[in-house]
Amino acid sequence: MKPPIKTSLIYFGILALVLAMGMSVWLLPKPIQKEEEQPITPPIDAKDEAGRYIQKASENFFYHEFDEAIKNYKKAIEVYEKEGEIKKAAKVFESIGDMYKFRRNLKEAEKHYILAMENHRKNQDSLGEARAMNLAGDLYMERKIFSPAGAWYKKGLELVKNDPPHLIKALVLENMGHYLWKTENIPEAIVHFTQARDTFSALNNQMGYEHMGAVLNKLRGGQSHGHQIPDEGLKFHTSPTPKRKT
Repeated sequence: MKPPIKTSLIYFGILALVLAMGMSVWLLPKPIQKEEEQPITPPIDAKDEAGRYIQKASENFFYHEFDEAIKNYKKAIEVYEKEGEIKKAAKVFESIGDMYKFRRNLKEAEKHYILAMENHRKNQDSLGEARAMNLAGDLYMERKIFSPAGAWYKKGLELVKNDPPHLIKALVLENMGHYLWKTENIPEAIVHFTQARDTFSALNNQMGYEHMGAVLNKLRGGQSHGHQIPDEGLKFHTSPTPKRKT
């Protein structure tokens, strides 16, 4: 016996409703999963002793505890020297030099850049030594004390002039170009800026290549050295605020 038409319509209606509800659930966009919020600053989680001293120094710097920062950098150097990590120790000497540079203590800044150079030399790291010389040159160039700036850039360039393309080489060439431009040796400045441009090009460093192209256009157009000397600055200047240990 067939069910009454009214009953069939009710069953059909229920079935349609269930299917519609199922389809609606399936068609609704899935809820967006909220990504776990990342801390604003990375945790202080260095596993090695020297690394922890360096992190403390970075924190000290942020809170303008400069003397404490220098002490922690020196503790890190002591650890690296005991472990025979001369290359890492050399980089920390550079950081101390940056610290004194920030405090406008040229004598101590240069002293620690020289210590960095000596450690790079022990490690037979000519690129590292050239980088420290470049930093020493910047120390004077930014204060318009041109003679020692040029001397340091020249020493750095002598170390890497025959090396394959490298960012440090490009930066020393660029800074030597700025020194020569500032001291009005335009032909030599053009030579060094051109070499810097070609080095950036070999490294596929588009920003450096374009910047050198713009400098060369300005220089060949007879314009004065009106733009500021590039300043890499201290790495920890742009670091997020370190968390204080409680």
